[in-house]
Amino acid sequence: MRKVIERIWNSLEIKVGAIHGSFLLQTAVEEVANLLHLDCCSFLWYFPETQRVQVVYEEVRSHQKSIQSIQWGYDWLEIFGSAASTLTQGQLVVNCGSYPAPSAYGGIIRLFSRLQMGGFAKPKLKLNRAGVSPSLQMQKDFATLLVPVCKDSRDGTSGQESRIGLIACLRDRPRHWSSAEIEIVQLLAQQLEIAIRQTQVYEQSQKQAQREKLINQITSQTRQTFDLETILTSAIGQLLDALEVDRCLVHLVEDCREPERVSKGECQISICQFSQTKSESFWETAHRAAFRRQHLYEVYREPCCASIDDFDTQGPITQWVIQHLQTVVINDITQDPRIGTQNEEYQKASIKSSLVVPVQANNVLHAILYLNQCSYNRYWSKSDRELAEAVANQLAISIQQACLYAQTRASMERESFLRLISDQIRSTLNLKTILQTSVQEVQSLLNTDRVAIYQFTEDCQGEVVVEQTKGNSISILGQMTQNSCLPSKCVYPYQGERVEAINDVFNGDLDDSYINSLRQLQVRASLVVPIPRTEELVETANDKGGESEPNSANFPLPTPSSVWGLLIVHECQKPRVWQECEVELLQQLATQVAIAIQQAELYEQAQKSATSAQTKAEALEQAIYDLQQTQAQLIQTEKMSSLGQLVAGVAHEINNPVNFIYGNLTYANKYSQDLLRLVNLYQQHYPEPASEIQECAQDVDLEFIIEDLPKILSSMEVGADRIRQIVLSLRNFSRIDQAEMKPVDIHEGIDNTLLILQNRLKANASRPQIEVIKEYGNLPLVECYAGQLNQVFMNLLSNAIDALEELENAKVPTLEGFNPTIRICTQMLQPGYVTVRIADNGPGISPPVRARLFDAFFTTKPVGRGTGLGLSISYQIVVEKHRGALWCESELGKGSEFWIEVPVCPER
Repeated sequence: MRKVIERIWNSLEIKVGAIHGSFLLQTAVEEVANLLHLDCCSFLWYFPETQRVQVVYEEVRSHQKSIQSIQWGYDWLEIFGSAASTLTQGQLVVNCGSYPAPSAYGGIIRLFSRLQMGGFAKPKLKLNRAGVSPSLQMQKDFATLLVPVCKDSRDGTSGQESRIGLIACLRDRPRHWSSAEIEIVQLLAQQLEIAIRQTQVYEQSQKQAQREKLINQITSQTRQTFDLETILTSAIGQLLDALEVDRCLVHLVEDCREPERVSKGECQISICQFSQTKSESFWETAHRAAFRRQHLYEVYREPCCASIDDFDTQGPITQWVIQHLQTVVINDITQDPRIGTQNEEYQKASIKSSLVVPVQANNVLHAILYLNQCSYNRYWSKSDRELAEAVANQLAISIQQACLYAQTRASMERESFLRLISDQIRSTLNLKTILQTSVQEVQSLLNTDRVAIYQFTEDCQGEVVVEQTKGNSISILGQMTQNSCLPSKCVYPYQGERVEAINDVFNGDLDDSYINSLRQLQVRASLVVPIPRTEELVETANDKGGESEPNSANFPLPTPSSVWGLLIVHECQKPRVWQECEVELLQQLATQVAIAIQQAELYEQAQKSATSAQTKAEALEQAIYDLQQTQAQLIQTEKMSSLGQLVAGVAHEINNPVNFIYGNLTYANKYSQDLLRLVNLYQQHYPEPASEIQECAQDVDLEFIIEDLPKILSSMEVGADRIRQIVLSLRNFSRIDQAEMKPVDIHEGIDNTLLILQNRLKANASRPQIEVIKEYGNLPLVECYAGQLNQVFMNLLSNAIDALEELENAKVPTLEGFNPTIRICTQMLQPGYVTVRIADNGPGISPPVRARLFDAFFTTKPVGRGTGLGLSISYQIVVEKHRGALWCESELGKGSEFWIEVPVCPER
């Protein structure tokens, strides 16, 4: 007996009420089973208040297997039948099994049978009216013994049921329980009761330590951050683990102590509604629901799921806690009349027990804490409630500190923001920039989905002039009319310059047409602040005098012209509770914007006057420029016309004698051949001529003449042909006979230009010969002014030669072995257009010079070598005459390349 008691006392760890039992109870049950040679021994808790019995631990002997893994639950007291009253008084029950079992022992047998004991397991039993299974009434081979251990009476305010501990003994055959055995079990029960009491004290001390640890952790967490979401989610997460509940929620509660109405310029958080409606109570309720929904946080453990979407922040328990500021302990929600059996919210969340604690300080409610048990009905102990209330008290302090910090920071940010945006909008007098800067800064500060400015027109209509959006929010720029942004029942702004705040458009007292308009714009929450005209600001300030807090009766009723427009803030994804500080900030910003708008409008008026004078000056300047261009064109045209006439005249004058010479060369060649043949015949028939003839032949070197004369005539023919080609090139270049657009061969014009410039391409004392590389593509005939286009080729090729000569004259040492080259490439890069590229490997052109390359009278050549009109005239010929394009691509040290692009058949 002493050894059994020692083994029981050596097991000091217990978790009373655990589902799987505890080490202390396990040891006690095992020792009793061993000592009395039982087939089955169990420890039971009986709860008088709910008339239920719970099996805590069970030991099976003989050939039956252990079932410690079974999930124990609760059985109703009726299972003990007529012995129930005996059990409720904690009395001893003995049955030796030698006579038919009464209902009490039949109930015990059924209780053990539920434990799936092999040979006599009965998975499901039906009871008759006496509470005994018909089959069990016939059995006579069971011996049972029920010994009370302890009666645990708890404080009635703790939320924990009173209970009676029992040791149940069973033999599967009749047995006579001796008084010694009964006395031994009773002595063990007394020792077990003492051990349970001491273990409960130890458990309470552990819970107290756990509570202090949790409070310290939450206190430490709140000192590290002022973010309410972080504080609340961390606290309820730790509380969830500490109390082993299934779900924990918390939400903030608005301050309901000051129900005063809100006037213009005054925005109490207790209401947070600024539009004038007929139902103030409705707006209060809508605000409170939206405020709590916005500040609702939840943590849960599996297999539970989130219930935050179905959570009712206006539920009956919430309202009761707000009204009474007391903790609500609900062990079984079906028994609470405030909830009822058909509460849809609790059914969706599968809540069976709930502990609701107000988070308050100095009788001011800040939040409500909800602890829900979903897997089973839980009887909240006093320690559970104390821990939850201690956490709630600490959260109240943390919320106060966080709110104070948030208010201070918001005030500083508001002042900083107002200074910043005032500086920004006053740094410019452009109205568009002012408005765009305003919406950008508001959107960034409030982190909202859409910010827009709506401007009224003289006919009381208007549109959105600027907006700033984020995410997938649709644009309303220029599309929003007055009816879609203002409620028709408010007839904004004709009933006063009041702010309109809507926390949730679907839970507001709004017209259906207005709701549909906002729905089309994807609006869930809206805040509209009027932007007054500056004159109205002055008049309102004068009317107020020295008053700092006017009431709504003092507001002037403005005319449509007294409001310039509206500052509109939209939340598109979810409802939003507009705070007092946000409304005050937008009101102050609207005033700053109104002042900036007036300044911008005054500046715009001054700009119009200046623009008129500037327009006249620009017209005069353009006239002078056009005159200069016309003069330059006349000069160049006259110059090129004179040059063309001169070239055509010279070509004509040269052409006549050259044709005479070229035409007679054929006859001269024939006659000389005839004479040479005749001389040859004389030599054949008179091989020995007279001495005088021989002397003359020797003097004139007859043999050389016979050999050289055909060569002379052939050379003369080649020279005459060359002269004819030069004359033809001069005529083609001048095109004096082609004043209209005609299809011509571009390659022919380039070749003629190169022929004229052939002398400049040859080597001289200062440089080697300039190599010309032709890369001609397959081009169609181009309809153009051939003479003018040849002038363009002449100007570009001449400039390329000048650039190469300039590089040679620079005498740069690194240019030894330099080979000056001009590359001409023709191709069709796009359908219907011919591209000509003329490139050189000269010094290149700097960006500043390239920017002015085609300006009239601009030149980089020394005085006397250039007029600055060549490229300007070339640009006009290509761009204006032929509807083409002319540009230059160049880089210093890498040469230059001019691109000419003209259409094959230009539009006329």
